[in-house]
Amino acid sequence: MRKLSSILLFTTFGVVASCVTINVYFPAAAANRAAKQIVREVLGHPSVTTKPVTKTPNQTSPSGSSKNQDGSGSIQAGLLDLLIPTAQAAEPNLDVNTAVVRTILTRMKARAKRDLEPLLRSGAIGFTADGNVAIHDLSAVPLAKRAGLGQIIADANRDRAELYVAIAKGNGHPQWESKIRAIFARNWIEQARPGWYYRNSNGAWRRKR
Repeated sequence: MRKLSSILLFTTFGVVASCVTINVYFPAAAANRAAKQIVREVLGHPSVTTKPVTKTPNQTSPSGSSKNQDGSGSIQAGLLDLLIPTAQAAEPNLDVNTAVVRTILTRMKARAKRDLEPLLRSGAIGFTADGNVAIHDLSAVPLAKRAGLGQIIADANRDRAELYVAIAKGNGHPQWESKIRAIFARNWIEQARPGWYYRNSNGAWRRKR
């Protein structure tokens, strides 16, 4: 029985180590929810406000493991409680309500309504697979306004870059910037209105249906 208990303890420790490693990984689900909310807000979808993405309680408590006759169950539960605190067992939080993020969003919403939406409707610009906007059809822009198009795109993309960085840094993980950008890129395209254009990862332009 002692040999069996040792095997169980070794296995449990291995599983625990794996769980701890997973819990420090990028919180993709929380990031996707945050991106979806923010994109909807920037694009002006009705009745949308950005709210904090909160933790989702873990439905299965490690301490709920059943106790075996040799007591190994309670030992395993003790190890889990020791190595995986309650806060880490829950889904990681992603804070998108920092002052920096809110300032950037205020600019983005103003630009979207004033500058980007008319260009998106006309097909002059579209969303790209890297989370930016780019020129799709210059001929859709009147000659008198073409001179300022480059600056409009540069400003919009600067806001986007600052947003992705601000969210990553605001959550203490600057290295998450590229993953946050990728998730936002997908959401810009998914929430584009019918008739708007987007450029896929192969560089081909497509019209949203």
